[in-house]
Amino acid sequence: MNRKRTLFVFIAVIAVLIIVAGGIAAYGYIQLKRKPWVERDCWVYVRQGDDAHRVLDQLAQDGGADTRGFWADAAFRLYHLDESLQRGIDGAYRMKAGASMADVLRKITHHQQDAVRLTFIGTRTVEDLAGRMARCVEADSAALMQAIFDPEFLALCECDSANVASFLLPDTYEVYWNIPPRKLMQRMLSEYHRFWNGDRLQKAAGLGLTPQEVSIVCSIAEEETANRQERGTVARLYWNRLQRGMPLQADPTVKFAVGDPTLRRILTRHLQTPSPYNTYLHPGLPPGPIRVVEKASIDAFLNSQPHTYLYMCAKEDFSGLHNFANTLTEHNRNAQRYHQALRRNGIR
Repeated sequence: MNRKRTLFVFIAVIAVLIIVAGGIAAYGYIQLKRKPWVERDCWVYVRQGDDAHRVLDQLAQDGGADTRGFWADAAFRLYHLDESLQRGIDGAYRMKAGASMADVLRKITHHQQDAVRLTFIGTRTVEDLAGRMARCVEADSAALMQAIFDPEFLALCECDSANVASFLLPDTYEVYWNIPPRKLMQRMLSEYHRFWNGDRLQKAAGLGLTPQEVSIVCSIAEEETANRQERGTVARLYWNRLQRGMPLQADPTVKFAVGDPTLRRILTRHLQTPSPYNTYLHPGLPPGPIRVVEKASIDAFLNSQPHTYLYMCAKEDFSGLHNFANTLTEHNRNAQRYHQALRRNGIR
């Protein structure tokens, strides 16, 4: 009787232990794989050398995840987070609200990073562009600048440092956050060749210009007018001057030569600046673009309607638009009206 009773108690204990273990396992399964862990959408950026503490801090701060407690610690050990970080899983990971511990840790430890949007529209200089890029990718602006002016990259572009800006077309691109700078430059070159398709190359050849020369003309047009609808007209105006062998005498190139794009009035001393970019002193196009050029400006020039304008002057209504003229006499009349408006408004 005692033996049967002992056996019954043993079986009962085992059954209870199985039930408890099953309950714990079920609860752990829910905690790990079913229970929402991330409260709000967030990005987790993992850099080389990061430890689990830094990664978890991001999840807690940006995603509202509770990274403390037994179940969280168990999950980190189960998915070998520390070991994965030591192995190298740098990248950007987008976490959605409602993601479970398993979803998050599996994504990071399996290095399933997400592409980020790289946008550098509206930049003026290559330095500005590198800084804008650095906000979107892991590399800093110094590393990006080094990659842009790397002799190997310049050789791939078949250009010099003065013209490298032509190959960096502002837009929004999807790249991996940890993309190496050299690989990013190769991507930019690939995008450049994709943009300069057969149709655009044919239109440029019809103007007697190379793609780089088109970029130089468009860079001047962009600096001349903030109005995108005018840029094609302005670019063709300078092309008209080139065709006639006239000096460009473009004020933006003088500002570039002086190193001050904020100049409001060009004085005689500015016109005497000894720089190859000063188109008052040197005929033809400057050595390279004076700013990073938008794709839309290139298309505006390539698709612009022929005209005979040779001169332009800001409108006297200060709208930011321009009066265009075919002759110097007509241009002088436009300039006189503009200067009279300046004096009426007390602007010198």
